[in-house]
Amino acid sequence: PGSGKLKFMIPDAHTDEVTALTVVASDDDLGAEWRMVSGGKDGQVRVWKVLADTQQLLIHSVKEHSGPINSVVCNSDGTQVISSSEDGSCIVWDLNKGIRIHALFDQTIFHSALYHPDQSQYLTCGANYKLGYWDAYDGTGIRMIEGGEAEITCIDIQPSPLSSSPSGLESPTSPEWYVSGSADKSVKVWHYDDGITVRVGWGHSGTVNCVTISPDEKYIVSAGQDGGIFIWRR
Repeated sequence: PGSGKLKFMIPDAHTDEVTALTVVASDDDLGAEWRMVSGGKDGQVRVWKVLADTQQLLIHSVKEHSGPINSVVCNSDGTQVISSSEDGSCIVWDLNKGIRIHALFDQTIFHSALYHPDQSQYLTCGANYKLGYWDAYDGTGIRMIEGGEAEITCIDIQPSPLSSSPSGLESPTSPEWYVSGSADKSVKVWHYDDGITVRVGWGHSGTVNCVTISPDEKYIVSAGQDGGIFIWRR
């Protein structure tokens, strides 16, 4: 934003609190027309189309969650979104049709869910102290990793690096690492395939609420209930 001036607002976007929001990243190329996805305490996932910043259209409203939604995350090409909820489920939705593709279930409160960069797996975290790997083909669980001795509250994954083939074309390769934040006040870096902790950062005096990896992958930024924002060198 150049000036910070309010461009538009959507009153009563949900019947209760709006608890999660994301912009469909692939829509950046559409110019004046783009989409965003919201999740609410009412358990609904809603897809909005924004036209020239002057008109906002509700194009899908779906409700299969029975509890508040904690996160909504889109895949890289803007065809899907995964919602994580306190009801013990994550649901993968078709953004164009507004229908469910997969549902992931566990006896926990899901705090976050992400797509593997090549979209072959989902990565989840929750109140059961575990990090979950799930197959994106059929939504089945692959493995659960013990994340520590407290709730895992947030995760972010390394963007998939590119490798060059003999033909000179670049293709995505598997990410090597991801990062998590926890109620035990720690920030951890994990090796993706091995599922082991390779680094731990201590500094927060409260629960870590969010973590993100910088675009150049040299830094990790975390924010916590203590009111602090920490920048870590990976």
